[in-house]
Amino acid sequence: MAALDAVNDRFGKKTMVLASEGMERSWQLRADHRSPRYTTRMADLPVVR
Repeated sequence: MAALDAVNDRFGKKTMVLASEGMERSWQLRADHRSPRYTTRMADLPVVR
């Protein structure tokens, strides 16, 4: 944080920011794409051959 503060003091505010800062989340979890019981019962699990 000290290095980040030093760079921003020297080159101006918000020259460098943390990776998560200002991140926009345009995606959302779509629960309707999930199976309602994909691991609830053994019979509902897919069989791989």
